[in-house]
Amino acid sequence: MRARLPVLGLALALTAPLSAAQTAPPPPAFVTVRQAEKALVSWQAGAVRCGGEEGVTIAPLDPVEPMPSPVAIFAGAERAGVTLLFDLDAEGRPFAIRRQSEARVIVDEQDLIPALRASRFAVAAPQTGCSVTYSPRVEPLSEAPLAKLARYGVGQRARLDPATWDRFAPGNCRERPRVAPLLRAYPDWRKLERRAGEWGWTYVGYDIDAEGVPVNLETLAGSGDPGFDEEGRRAVAAARYAGGPRSGCVQVWWRGPAKIPAPPIPPKSETEGNPACEIDDRWATEPRLTYPRPYENRAVEGWAILRYDVAPWGEIGAIEVLDAQPSAEFGQAAVGVIRRSRYKPLESGLSGCVDRVIFRIRPDADEASDGESAPEPG
Repeated sequence: MRARLPVLGLALALTAPLSAAQTAPPPPAFVTVRQAEKALVSWQAGAVRCGGEEGVTIAPLDPVEPMPSPVAIFAGAERAGVTLLFDLDAEGRPFAIRRQSEARVIVDEQDLIPALRASRFAVAAPQTGCSVTYSPRVEPLSEAPLAKLARYGVGQRARLDPATWDRFAPGNCRERPRVAPLLRAYPDWRKLERRAGEWGWTYVGYDIDAEGVPVNLETLAGSGDPGFDEEGRRAVAAARYAGGPRSGCVQVWWRGPAKIPAPPIPPKSETEGNPACEIDDRWATEPRLTYPRPYENRAVEGWAILRYDVAPWGEIGAIEVLDAQPSAEFGQAAVGVIRRSRYKPLESGLSGCVDRVIFRIRPDADEASDGESAPEPG
């Protein structure tokens, strides 16, 4: 499966700073884990409030759940909640997202901000001073609900251990020698819609009879799209296999998200950078984009506006993020893009250069994100 490829745009611009952080409720009590085994951490979103302490609760319109992630459990390990601050645009989409505190938590929470950006809330007008606290839930892998394991499996491209697959569909289908497909079929992707920022998936369970025909088909888990579930069963039913009768087979199909465009970037007319930096042939080492992976996974676009200085030998330094949307991570990624670049040598250095780094998802990336997998033999 081909990776989604981003592109880079650079221009001169200057924008207003991010809105000031608002007071948010404190994170919930720590979650204490007493079992020492392989486990899964998932996140539960609390109530969303806008307008600060005297504000109102905002209802979710199209919430997106963060992807679960694996965690190594140690007896007595504590995991705190994470509070995010943000504003809402006229469509109820979060932007200017930032953590209440930069203190790191023990478990993986990289998908929290991308998942929040992919969510929508019921608003009649733009809102400011919003907050939500995500509380972690850590469960042994052997006890996690199948729906949660299915979501986790899609994030892992269906690379789950044999014991987990046996929870979905116990049987001998994953034993060696593996069954060989004689005829493959696929869902009709044209019938299926993509959801902005959210993956779609369906897990189809089936047996194989003595003639190699899939029988006893059922949807074991899905992302809530009946059409996708139906297409998955249809594709499995049309396949044929060699290798004798089998039971407990599983086929997974997934569909990547539709992109979420970045918030509007301020016009270039607001730029106050040094005009001397506007050199047509300036790059000895051109900027190369490194897309923030959690945002790439959800097809979330963004941008950042930076100010920096250039030494006479071309090295770039004193980089400052003037603005970044929809979150500060795009500013951090843009700093890396500019820092790894280099101007051609100059007669004298430059100061106050201003550039835009624009993160876009390529138009052909949708098809590249669709995929399928079946469990490997144990």
